[in-house]
Amino acid sequence: MKDEIFSLGKLFEDVQMQNVFTDSKSFVDCTPNSKSEFIQQLYEEQKNEPEFNISTFVSEHFALPKTYSTGFKSEAERPLKDHLELLWNELTRHPEDSNNSLIPLPHSYIVPGGRFREIYYWDSYFTMLGLQVSGRDDMIQYMVDNFSYLIEKVGYVPNGNRTYYVGRSQPPFYACMVKLLSEVKGNKILTDYLPQLEKEYNFWMKGSELINTNNLSVHRVALLPDGSMLNHYWDESDTPRPESYKEDVELAHKSKDKNIMYRHLR
Repeated sequence: MKDEIFSLGKLFEDVQMQNVFTDSKSFVDCTPNSKSEFIQQLYEEQKNEPEFNISTFVSEHFALPKTYSTGFKSEAERPLKDHLELLWNELTRHPEDSNNSLIPLPHSYIVPGGRFREIYYWDSYFTMLGLQVSGRDDMIQYMVDNFSYLIEKVGYVPNGNRTYYVGRSQPPFYACMVKLLSEVKGNKILTDYLPQLEKEYNFWMKGSELINTNNLSVHRVALLPDGSMLNHYWDESDTPRPESYKEDVELAHKSKDKNIMYRHLR
């Protein structure tokens, strides 16, 4: 699952390494105004011209990440509970089409806010605990169904609904989310999500049949001394994280094995 911005080759590397944006995440959240092949060709043709400016080039060929503003203002005298209740709408995002790194979701969802313009996996469980207290059963349902959609589409729940997070996950709270929803809807709904529960479990346990005393770790599964198995994080890729590209590359200069370090960072 890729998008246009990751097919930019040298342009992608140059933008991230030359501080066009103060935050590496900004560029991977941009939207190309045309096909990546065309933009890349223009860049190769123009980059060595005397008056060329890479920041100007980016502004001409990419749309900046969308900003959301509802005019919300924090008031010191407002009780904390009321403040949090008002934030639900402030942090709600609705389904929309995407031709950038965002993976569109079928239902509304809650984002952390600020530079984090997408949903995040394990954060969302604790958000849902707050939604439960607020009586927002509708949003709890939406969130569970969004993660179910990601499991069906991707095979598991990525770190967040961005293409550059595919390959990575976070603590698997999906079962906890389904359990939370069952407290609202009743245990009868548990079987509705059984296919997704099994699919996520299989993702984390992939390769476990190859585990033995001579092969202690395969992908996301590791064998412990007592014979039990433990899951750990593992990414298919061993390259810099696109959203932290410059930071990862600079850190790798201090590492003996860059690829191992990149995989650990992911």
